[in-house]
Amino acid sequence: MWKFICLFLFTILALGQSSLAYNCSDIEVDRFKFDLSELNKTEEIIGDVEKTPPTYTRTNYLINPCESLTYKDDQVDRCEDGTYICEIIVNYLKDPTDPKETDPQNRTISIKSVAGGEIGESITLGPVLNDVDTHGNLSIILHGGSYKNESQQANITFICSEQTKPANIISYRENTLFIEWETSAACGTRIPEEDKGMGGFTKFVLILIFIGLCYFGIGAAYNYHVYKAHGWDLLPHLDFWRDFPYLVTDFFKYLVNFIRTGRGGYTRV
Repeated sequence: MWKFICLFLFTILALGQSSLAYNCSDIEVDRFKFDLSELNKTEEIIGDVEKTPPTYTRTNYLINPCESLTYKDDQVDRCEDGTYICEIIVNYLKDPTDPKETDPQNRTISIKSVAGGEIGESITLGPVLNDVDTHGNLSIILHGGSYKNESQQANITFICSEQTKPANIISYRENTLFIEWETSAACGTRIPEEDKGMGGFTKFVLILIFIGLCYFGIGAAYNYHVYKAHGWDLLPHLDFWRDFPYLVTDFFKYLVNFIRTGRGGYTRV
């Protein structure tokens, strides 16, 4: 039975598509290409001071839409490693914007990991928002955040603009931080038909072929140098590959029987 299970898992892996890592310098969506690498730096967004009698509260954000945050050497308040967007809420005894207050006596009351580098299938093009834009705003949802055992995420709308401006925090609701970011990096370029390159499935097949070549090449070299093998004996795990056609046949017989009867094993004749 364990052979059937292993073969089934191998089949699922072979049929599934590869998961490509998020690369903000090479984003393709709806035949448009975007390069957000100019935003690949930690930006600090200082929020407005809110009166919360008898104290004052300010919500700040550290944002990098491309990579994990980097911190200043003297920065004590920081999110866990791998965080792309971090929310830091600071409480003050006195108004920090008052020039007369040299020591507002602050204390950090909350540090929240809003988002990491997980995107899944969350890159889309939205409606056109201005005359500069020709393809619609680029929307990216970054997952991977967590706070008090609840998942957090950030919905960033990159708006095509002639100049890059600081990120604009819109709201934080239902565990989602909404950001609008006007930047020239959001002005994508159309991909010509002849330059679209290989699709995801083609890349996946090529990766499998590469892994197979490495497996057989390294295995054959190992068998040659360690066991002085020759001919077919150079193949790694030769007994398995000899039995592989029979395993495939038995697996599909088992699968057909399971679909027909609703249970494994063999039916009574």
